[in-house]
This record gives sequence, structure tokens and C-alpha cells, in this order.
Amino acid sequence: MLRLTTGLTALLLTTGGALAAAVPAAPAGLAAPPPAAVADTAPPVLGDVTVTPDAVAVSGLDLVPVTVAVRLTDESGVIEIGDGIGATSPFVILERVSGGTKYTDGAELRLTSGTAQDGVWSATIQVPSTWSGRWAVSRVRAVDGQGRELDVDPRGSGPAAEFTVKGTHVPAVSMQFVPDPLVGDGRLTLKGRFYYQDTGKGIPHQPIFFGYDNQCVEHPSPANGSTAADGTFSKVYPKGDGHLRCVGILRPSNIVTAPAFIVATSGHPRVKPVVTASADRTAVPPGTKVTFTGTVAPWSVTNVQLQEKVDGAWRTVAEGSVGDASRFSLAVTPKGTGAHHYRVTAPSDVVGVSRTIVVQVNPAGSGAGDGDGSGTLPITGSPVSSMAGGGLVLVVAGIGLALLGRRRRVAPVPVDR
Repeated sequence: MLRLTTGLTALLLTTGGALAAAVPAAPAGLAAPPPAAVADTAPPVLGDVTVTPDAVAVSGLDLVPVTVAVRLTDESGVIEIGDGIGATSPFVILERVSGGTKYTDGAELRLTSGTAQDGVWSATIQVPSTWSGRWAVSRVRAVDGQGRELDVDPRGSGPAAEFTVKGTHVPAVSMQFVPDPLVGDGRLTLKGRFYYQDTGKGIPHQPIFFGYDNQCVEHPSPANGSTAADGTFSKVYPKGDGHLRCVGILRPSNIVTAPAFIVATSGHPRVKPVVTASADRTAVPPGTKVTFTGTVAPWSVTNVQLQEKVDGAWRTVAEGSVGDASRFSLAVTPKGTGAHHYRVTAPSDVVGVSRTIVVQVNPAGSGAGDGDGSGTLPITGSPVSSMAGGGLVLVVAGIGLALLGRRRRVAPVPVDR
């Protein structure tokens, strides 16, 4: 998904000319035929771009209207059409060029005078105090009835259409996640405070919007929360994950499919995944594949790695994706006889690690190579009343190593625009 608050590189489309074939002169005494009609092969043409008024003063949570107007001409006519980037053409992009952090916002245009062939398209934007600084129209996009596009930075072809905002008593917001990091898919709390930058005083009983993932940039919704008397807020998610969260004070949006804010902040919780893992067998003969399966929480974690401890260091020997029901499956064929130590990790802000699983690879012909993951060795063949001392030692050692592999290592359970 593309967020209109992200800076967009302007693309200037050149206009292709149409060549008309020469018509031979008519014989004397005959009227010349009318010239052939020329198809519309040119995109819309940009005329004047204006901003009214060109300077406003805004305080606190107030909003002041500013109107952007664009003249567009086109033989077949400019149309309103969704263009696949989250807005309806024609639209403009506004960019703060000085007086604050670089920031862009968008507004869809509507025909307010004239015709689709020669008309003025405009949008009235409710400007907040947080827009303090100098702004310019940095992009105009329009499409005609033939599907030809105008996409241009108007500053490259004439005087810049600019306006200045003087913001005072500007609101701000702080936000944090508790706990940090989130362990698995446990309870997650989003909390913070809305306040005024100049006084530090909280903004009391203010309707606010809590957004999750694409709600923060799509699908405008009404306020769904409120600040307390001191400006603080809190929202609890019984099962947390690593997806985007946002909170803000809404204002009217000029993009039908996106929310707009006076002030807002957003962030992703840091996550430490919880990984469970087990092996389908823990004692095998050489050359046998061992499969490790398990689960990962939260569900937002998508990748896992199988690691083996070699010479005191963990090395990745297999990687995979987390599938349905947050389950995974990874396979490896241990190399060489002896004890092999494995674990499954889930890369994230803080890496999640499973317990260590020991797989014993027994020499060929030892008779101890069919462990089923239960931690004990199966008994096969007819009972033997007496056994050679050396064979008994090997069996007992095999049982001990397999049982050791079952012992679980308890994993320690330990955010503005």
C-alpha cells in the first residue's frame, strides 16, 4: 500500500504532437474537402494553480480553510477516476518546503467551475496548527477520457503556488507500548498523552482515533476513544502482535479512502517471539533426515531458522516460512555421529529461541538408531537373557543421551511523528 504522506517524485510527461496528412488541392471549380478530424492524443494541459488565502494563522486544535484551485483543459475532457495509488484523480500533493519537518499531504479535486474540457478543479483543505511553515503545491495529476495522464510538478513551468501557516499553541502526542518487548502474543497496552507543546498541559476529554495496521492510512473511521482529564490515553489489546498501531486527533480528510489528522503518532511494537519445537526422532543412524516442527507466536512473525551448535557457535542449517496456524516444519540430515544440538529461532526485534533439542546419531550397526522423539529407544527382536558387557554400555549410554535431549531449557521471559 502507498501512503500519500510519503514524498512522491514528480514525473513530467511530455505531450506528443499529432501530424495531419496533407490534403491535395481540389481540382478547379470543386470545393476542397474539410480537413480530417484529429484524434485527441494529448494529456490534459495544466493552466493556473492558485492557493487562497496565501497565509493563515492557526491555534491549538482550530482548523482554517485553504482552497487550492487548478485549471485543466483537455479536448476529450478530464475525468474523475481512481488511479490505483489510493486517491481519485485529479488530485494535488502539498509539500512543506520550510519551517518544519518535510511532510506531504494530498487532496482530491472536484470540478467547481467550467467544463471537463476547460474547467477549474479545486479542494478546500482544513489546515491545522501542526502545519506551521511554508507549503507549496508540488504535484498535479489528472487523467482524460482517453486514459492519457498529466503528472507534473507545477513549479517547473511557472511561479510556485504557495501558502504560509503560522501555528501557535501546537498540540503534540507521546506514545509507548507495554511491555517492551511484547513476548509472544501476550497482552499489549498502548498508552501515552496528548498535550500542548508550549505549556505542556494535557488535552482533556478529547475524542481520538486508535488505528491498527492499514486503518492508519486507509478507510477513514470516526473517533473510537478519548483522552482522560489529564490528556492521557490507554488501549489494551488482549493478544498483541508486531503490526502498526497509531493514535491521533482527526480532521476532515481530502482523500476519500484515507484518514487525516491534526496530530498523530504511530509505531510497531517490538516483539520477542515465543517458539516451541520438537523433533520427530532424537536417535538416528547416519544419513537419516530429522524433521523439526512447532509453532511461533505472535502470528505476525513469518520466518524461522533451524540452527545447529558447531564448535560453540550457532549456525543456520535450514530456513522456512511460518504457515497456517503459525506452524512450521524444518528438516535436516545430521552430519557425522555423536550428539547434535539444534534450536529453532524466529528473527524479530528481539530474536525468539526454542529449547535446545539433542539428536543422537549412532554408528551404523549399533542397534540404537530408531528413536521416535519420545526420549526412549525401542526394543526389537527376541529377548536375550545375557548381553555382552560392551553392548550393554552402548545401550545404556544411548538411553541416557536421549533422555538428556528431552529436558526442556526454560526460555527467560524477559516507540512519533
